[in-house]
Amino acid sequence: MAVRDRIAALRGRQAQVHVEMEQILTASEGNDNGDLTAEQQAQYDALAAEDDRLTAGVAREEDMERRRAAAARPVAALPTGNPHGVGSVPAQAAQKLEAGIGFSRLVQAVASTKGQGGMQAVLDYSEKTWGSTFAAAAADNMEQSVDVQGGFLVNTAYSSDLIEALRPVVAVRKMGALSVPMPNGNLTTRKQTSTSNAQWIGERAAIPTSAPQVGNVTMSAKKLAALVPISNDLLRYNSIQTDNLVNNDVTREVAIAEDQQFIRGAVSVSAPTGLRYLANASNVIAANATVNVQNVRNDLGKLRLALTKNNVPMLRPGYIINPTLVEFLSQLQTSTGALAFPEIADGRIGAFPYASTTSVPDNMGADGNQSELYFADFSQIMVGDALQTTLAVSTEASYVDGEGVTRSAFQNDETLIRVIEGVDLAARYDMAIAVLAGAAWFPGAVAGQ
Repeated sequence: MAVRDRIAALRGRQAQVHVEMEQILTASEGNDNGDLTAEQQAQYDALAAEDDRLTAGVAREEDMERRRAAAARPVAALPTGNPHGVGSVPAQAAQKLEAGIGFSRLVQAVASTKGQGGMQAVLDYSEKTWGSTFAAAAADNMEQSVDVQGGFLVNTAYSSDLIEALRPVVAVRKMGALSVPMPNGNLTTRKQTSTSNAQWIGERAAIPTSAPQVGNVTMSAKKLAALVPISNDLLRYNSIQTDNLVNNDVTREVAIAEDQQFIRGAVSVSAPTGLRYLANASNVIAANATVNVQNVRNDLGKLRLALTKNNVPMLRPGYIINPTLVEFLSQLQTSTGALAFPEIADGRIGAFPYASTTSVPDNMGADGNQSELYFADFSQIMVGDALQTTLAVSTEASYVDGEGVTRSAFQNDETLIRVIEGVDLAARYDMAIAVLAGAAWFPGAVAGQ
């Protein structure tokens, strides 16, 4: 495990220790005089000692990281010849790459070396293709995995690069859900289960306890695997266009899977539970069957009220909606012929932003003409990211394309990339999500329009 990953693991455990210490203190509030019992004190002291050890461990790892940086050497001298057909690139100044490009280049390096020669072959290819600066960064941020089929474990920096590329194309991430690291693939944190209460009291009367009811939410990495076929012709002619194409292909495959699961994924032990099923049942609202301007406004108001009446902080509120419903709202007119929602052209529904995605179906209901709207305070939604992505390649494997046809990578002169990431989704407060179900909002749905 790399130094940075060990630091992340230590800090992750330290965060859990702090939660457990806080839970002990919260539990002690019900004791006489608010003192800890002997058992609680022993538990607290043990956690405090562990916290001290973790702090010392982080300091040691950070010291080791500084020593490694001071003693860093350039990538080993390259062998003579050029087996990959790519011209050598001299050392370059560090450059800021667009989100996903660094990850895309690692994909290309692994694919072009076909997993042969291990990490050194990947680094040699990176050196020749993108220069020593990128190769040194790659060396610092990858470890060879135990996968004998040519798999590589991509560490925190480049896994984060993939996440940054996903952020603008995965609706839940785009709307501001909080990305939280899951050290060792797990994270336990607190969630709110009800609002607090305050009361007026008389002279010298005891003050009642006034605090939100809380519980625990446990996140664990769910394995998302994507197969991405890449033309070997594309790999042979490297350019910034190739970087972008590979980035787009990988990002698209992972984003589609995340988008669909994060929004409507059913409760499962192997995949994240989506917003639809994280929402409190009382916040799933049936749309008015009669479609007109006033009823549409009323339904949107019900979604907002479902959050505000439960004291949701509304730090990053917004909608997720199907493109068909966006088109409907953009055309909807009042009785005077004015647009009912002119602000939709600016990316808002009323005062709140929206994200449009086909991952919200528009063919639900008995007649196949209904959709859903999601309104949430995305500051209360957490995307757990394990920050360790695995890459593997094959030129012989087969895959099923979008039309259900089995294709051979070897026969089609392609390299098949397998990308595996660990993610989960959770809500800190289930009342922070509201769903409008059965919305038959389609262009032409309003009589006379």
